Amino acid sequence: MLILEFPNEKHRAAYEEMVHRWRTVETPTSPGKLFAGKDFDEFLLIVQREPTESDPARVPAHLFLLADTESSKLYGAIQIRHHIHHPNLIEAGGHIGYGICPSERRKGYATRMLALAIPEAKKIGLSHLLVTCKDANVGSRKVIESNGGVFERTAFDEGQLARRYWIKIG
Repeated sequence: MLILEFPNEKHRAAYEEMVHRWRTVETPTSPGKLFAGKDFDEFLLIVQREPTESDPARVPAHLFLLADTESSKLYGAIQIRHHIHHPNLIEAGGHIGYGICPSERRKGYATRMLALAIPEAKKIGLSHLLVTCKDANVGSRKVIESNGGVFERTAFDEGQLARRYWIKIG
């Protein structure tokens, strides 16, 4: 069964294996916190303090791993930001950043992961989620739309056209 889990020590081996597979295929970018730190110990310290971030230049967030309870395998991660009152998030970054390991893409994991993240966002106190993706990323568009994303408009993100969607949390 697929679940979202906050990173902890039991994920060490699966995390290291997933990140290694990911980095052999591409330079990973999203969610950025999944690749924070020089090793698992530093990564864990970073993500454990992030939900209570007090630096006004940063936004508190939760990072969850998409884990299989039967195999203990990790497929990717999703970051839920507590708010988007930050110049990098209000226009194109949004509340959500997610990624699936390249070898596991196009298998429905991202759609399931976003669906599992919506109740977690509600627990944080969010009623709507801004989720964005590059205009050319058809896969991400389908993931967001499958989870109730309503297209708002396009915007520019790092010089590329991005699509803005809103998901209402029921």
